[in-house]
Amino acid sequence: MKKKKQSRLVHLYDVLVEYARTRRVFLLKDLSEKTGYSQEELENLFSDALEEVILKEDGRFLVIPDLVRVRFQDFSALFRQKRHLFSNYDLIVSSNVLIFEFFMPLAREDRLREALDNLFYRDTIEQRIREIGPAHIRKGLKLADTTSEEEIQRLVFDFFDTAVGGYSIYMVSGRYRAEALLSRSEAVSRSPVYGPYIIDETTAVVRFIFPVDVEAETYRHGKLLEPAVTDRKLADQAERISWLFLNFFAEAVIRVVHEEEEIFLLESGLRNAFYRWVRQDEGEA
Repeated sequence: MKKKKQSRLVHLYDVLVEYARTRRVFLLKDLSEKTGYSQEELENLFSDALEEVILKEDGRFLVIPDLVRVRFQDFSALFRQKRHLFSNYDLIVSSNVLIFEFFMPLAREDRLREALDNLFYRDTIEQRIREIGPAHIRKGLKLADTTSEEEIQRLVFDFFDTAVGGYSIYMVSGRYRAEALLSRSEAVSRSPVYGPYIIDETTAVVRFIFPVDVEAETYRHGKLLEPAVTDRKLADQAERISWLFLNFFAEAVIRVVHEEEEIFLLESGLRNAFYRWVRQDEGEA
């Protein structure tokens, strides 16, 4: 943008921001006198670039107050191409959610990702359905005995397709005690062959969030701050999601991650539970 044109645009921006701040109603000739733009130029700007921020009624104009928060760089972009300063969104409110968080040592992150990524493919989900068995799925999801294998498969696919879009991983650093509680003198005198008594470890936490509402509320643009409304009769839906997650995701992780003393899973939100898978001693059935 040439310097002269840029300077005029800066001045126009400053004037409009001041109008937005003071909520002043103005005429086209007033703005023309203040900015140096002709009335014809301003009319074209209003129709081509500024219709989003200028309200017009009976030949009088008003700048929306939102312009005060718009930086000049974003404002000037309107004149380089057809853009919008403000995005329009639909707000989808799920009043109830289930959150699952796996806690795994960072050294096992690759196996964890591998196990979870496998469940983003139709063929690996089909394989898992065969492993669990239709009869067990019917019982776990409390389906009618007449539910066919095709209906079961479709139900599981729908769950993964609509509810499982991805997961996030974050790292936390912590320390833990490696064995039974000891005094400081006992900890110091213990044999080095047993390793350290207090261990520093970086843990990978994998988080999944599932909306539980049977039908989430959708609000159109202009109602972006509607409060969530508590829905009822969601226990069955939450139990079904929890069962599917534990039997497809958790079980997949437990089967591929080896040699960990314990694996943790925290369930929170609509339901709350803490799962611990503790490795059996050698020879234990």
